Amino acid sequence: MYKDYMRENVEELRHRETLAFLIMIMGMISLMGGLTMTIILANQLSWFLFFPYEPSPGPAGLLGMALTLLGFALTSAGFVLAVYYDREKMWFLDQLRESNVAVDII
Repeated sequence: MYKDYMRENVEELRHRETLAFLIMIMGMISLMGGLTMTIILANQLSWFLFFPYEPSPGPAGLLGMALTLLGFALTSAGFVLAVYYDREKMWFLDQLRESNVAVDII
């Protein structure tokens, strides 16, 4: 019963890790779209930290900046979640291995 619980948790964490990678990919696509849109449509670029943006009040400049910031946030969140779920999955796998050793000794 304990092994089944541990295996189900490992499977769930694998699924969550896959979703974290998909979030990261979605963030990269959004980031590249925002950067491309900003660079193509801008007459003169200004820099906010390391994000380029067009200071015009038009919708294209705002959309490019929003896509860039959203892409950066999604990529960062996906990376952090992937690392977190991988570490948690490794803990469950270690516990499962230890329970197998205890069963083999008995």
